[in-house]
Amino acid sequence: MEVRTVEVVNPRVPMFGSGVLVAPGLVLTAYHVACPGGDREPVTVRDKSGWAAEATIAWADADLDAVLLQTDRTVLGAGLPVVRWGELTCDYPDVRPVCSMTGFPRALRRPHPTIPDVFVDELLAVDGNIKPATSSRRGYYGFELTSTSLESAELWQGMSGAGAFCNERLVGVATFASDFRHGGLLHLMPAARLFASPGFTDTVTAVTGMTPQLQPADLRLLLDDVPDPRLSTSYLLDARSAVVPLSGMTAQLDALEAWCRTSRPTDVTAVTGIAGIGKTRLITELIHRLGQPRPGSPTARGWTGGFLADNPLQQPPHYRMLATSKYPLLLAVDYAETRRDQVDQVLDVLAARHTSQPVRVLLLARGRDNWWPSLRRARQGKAVMSTGATVDVDPADALAETTTEHAFDTAKHAFAERIHTLRSAGLGDDWATSPLLPDTPDTSTGPMFTAAVKPADDTVISLHMAALADVLASLNDDFARYDNPMDVLIAHEVSYWKRIVEARGEHFDEKLMRTLVAVQTVTGATKLHNAQAAVTAGFDVHHAGFPDAAPNDRRLLAAYEDILTAAYPSGDGAHWGSMGPDLLGAALVADVEDNSGGQFIERLLPHPYLEEHQQHRALTVVARATSTQPVLAVGAARAVAAAPGKLLPLAARTVAAELDTDTARNWLHGLQDALDERAQQPDADPDLYTWANNLVSTSLTHVETGLGDYFNASEQQPPQDGPEEAPEVDDDLEDEDDDLGEEEPDWDPYDEASEEETREAVDGDCSADIPDGPAETEVPKPRPTVVVHTIKSRTARGALTAAAVMHLAFVAFVTGSVAYFSDYSSDPSFWFLPPLIICAHLFIGSFYGHRQLPAAFATLLAPPLFLFMAVGMGMMFSDLHEVDVNPVLMALVWAGAFSPGMVALTYAFRAWFGQIRFTDDT
Repeated sequence: MEVRTVEVVNPRVPMFGSGVLVAPGLVLTAYHVACPGGDREPVTVRDKSGWAAEATIAWADADLDAVLLQTDRTVLGAGLPVVRWGELTCDYPDVRPVCSMTGFPRALRRPHPTIPDVFVDELLAVDGNIKPATSSRRGYYGFELTSTSLESAELWQGMSGAGAFCNERLVGVATFASDFRHGGLLHLMPAARLFASPGFTDTVTAVTGMTPQLQPADLRLLLDDVPDPRLSTSYLLDARSAVVPLSGMTAQLDALEAWCRTSRPTDVTAVTGIAGIGKTRLITELIHRLGQPRPGSPTARGWTGGFLADNPLQQPPHYRMLATSKYPLLLAVDYAETRRDQVDQVLDVLAARHTSQPVRVLLLARGRDNWWPSLRRARQGKAVMSTGATVDVDPADALAETTTEHAFDTAKHAFAERIHTLRSAGLGDDWATSPLLPDTPDTSTGPMFTAAVKPADDTVISLHMAALADVLASLNDDFARYDNPMDVLIAHEVSYWKRIVEARGEHFDEKLMRTLVAVQTVTGATKLHNAQAAVTAGFDVHHAGFPDAAPNDRRLLAAYEDILTAAYPSGDGAHWGSMGPDLLGAALVADVEDNSGGQFIERLLPHPYLEEHQQHRALTVVARATSTQPVLAVGAARAVAAAPGKLLPLAARTVAAELDTDTARNWLHGLQDALDERAQQPDADPDLYTWANNLVSTSLTHVETGLGDYFNASEQQPPQDGPEEAPEVDDDLEDEDDDLGEEEPDWDPYDEASEEETREAVDGDCSADIPDGPAETEVPKPRPTVVVHTIKSRTARGALTAAAVMHLAFVAFVTGSVAYFSDYSSDPSFWFLPPLIICAHLFIGSFYGHRQLPAAFATLLAPPLFLFMAVGMGMMFSDLHEVDVNPVLMALVWAGAFSPGMVALTYAFRAWFGQIRFTDDT
């Protein structure tokens, strides 16, 4: 962090030292350097380039030997982001995080070559480790140098006030460098002690406009990063930016805090609810609340934690580090329904830990029916999970304790203040023709346009998006011309892209940039070569329809890859992030889809440069957006239908493990319709589309029944006439990756080819080693089956279901009446007949409706037998009402009344759950 290092000089006494810029114009240094003997007069601060400015005391604590100096932000630290604060929370000897410190030690002072009695200070950067136990009794960190040539303590003078960084987090400040010990040990004042000092965080907040957060620096390799402040729509709406105060959800917040403070060492729960209702914001607030000392116990240590990274910086990730936390730890896992393998790895580590500090794991998901039951069955009542209770969040919870109007005004005020802070820090747009935001924003006036007070739905994210759009429209006249808040937000994001593009000297093409950001949002990029492939695919899709007059300009491709990375940096180990929130990203993708004539998704998904995990992510993103942007599902279904052998297993795997039941059902029905339409084309392969329809039918069965949380659709391979040729990919596309030594990701955990080869090898070895013996009877292999949905019409399924329910109600009424009013009602055993007959009918419906049965005597006998039982009860019902009709005729009437209902019940089961058939009969 050399760019943050400054020199602090007190001109009144021969005292000099180092300091660290924690924000533009705000310096942290040692108290004895800036205020020797209690002197609080201004001092001089000089950066490494020689720029100097006078600084005054903003906050000081002599007991901690720390002080904050405020100076001219335009001279020192202009454009520098606010520092990230951290602490060391784990004691994991296998992986000690490397810490670094940069300062101006006396040993490197040199006389000025031309000016007498003037010295020039040189920087010294040192690395080391901080072991938690060293100097802990005194409340310090012990910074153990990796190597040093400065053995004299006197030569370390000048390093006092230098900041120590670990994983890009400022974890402490060097105090008395003269305390240097032989063997390489410096004492640091931990940032956590600064946070606990009165006035420190208030001073930082007053200068930067944002409350500082103390994050676990050593867990940075495993956790998501908090987004850097920037004047973009994505940052302002990011729940972890915490721009708008949390509203409502008090009951959920209190319940989660009480759950965290229970006596169990480890526990897991799920927080579920639809997208955009504030789940992530709720957990962000919970982490902040738990991080504070408890009221009445100011010395009690707060919790630490954060959101577990989907792609950790550390590969392979050392999750065992989580088991060594010295403080109470809260881990949150977003989109937990898509990360079961990772969740299981973490829970396995926590189940084996022996430390006493409590650990809580919060799993955030949009639904729980497709993944939570199996996780509870595996973990409930064991070391990591007690009851497995869930916390449900409803859309109305965020506004339960306020009115929509008040929540809207609160959000406007918060957005206006944050925009003012960002623009004051030099992160704003060049809105020369628009009014500047005053120091105290006035949000009492009405919205600039009517649409702003009409969110797209009743979720809190929609309300915040409308509020932000209203603020932006009041600041920029160009935005006020839009009628839809979503258009305002995208237009503001376009201006954010334009600043980044023009800062790199490139021509800004808005349509191309919209397409590329849409590609980035859909496909993601784990490694550099994934980003290069996505940018290339984006160019190809954007210019689709034009003749290939010339190949893409490689310099331009590289430039836009850099632009997209700068616009949306990753918060974890992935190469880049994406535009958010999900609702805004889906709106941009839908806009690009519409402007392409409905061809964007259809052309992008099967692009040969995209890897399987990028296609999988794209299908997931599209499927999640179907409720708000159904046009995307149509394009994705066409793409899957055009290349079912490549994309259908991914689409089926997506819905089987990652979507709630309703979304999955609609998604699969859309795929089914697209496959049926495509199969009618003359060039369609009948075998391929028969396989595809069977695979979708099987997926529908898994969705409807909730069976098989880990249904692996990728095992269902399409029929192949011969070896499939891989698409030609430009070898030069991955040249840079070869230089970096990056490996291709092994995305699919199921390697059918290797399993088959292993199986054949084992079979071959066994047959060779076993001696000849009596011939064994060959055991016939079971015939493979598949679930086929023959009834696809929703109208037919609804009609059959209604008829089946009425049939069961009619049977219950007739048999119940006979049991109650007949002369046999006094016999207790007679009361078993009504439920027995109803269960028999349900058995006929499920067994005969869901299976393809041979025409054997036993299978043909059961339906007439159960029908005869119902007819017998019907005859007794007629006797109760003294119906004088020929008995044979009456029996035929009752048979005619019950038979259609039994048939409807059978086909209702088939409509919902499909029919199991042998694959060689389909």
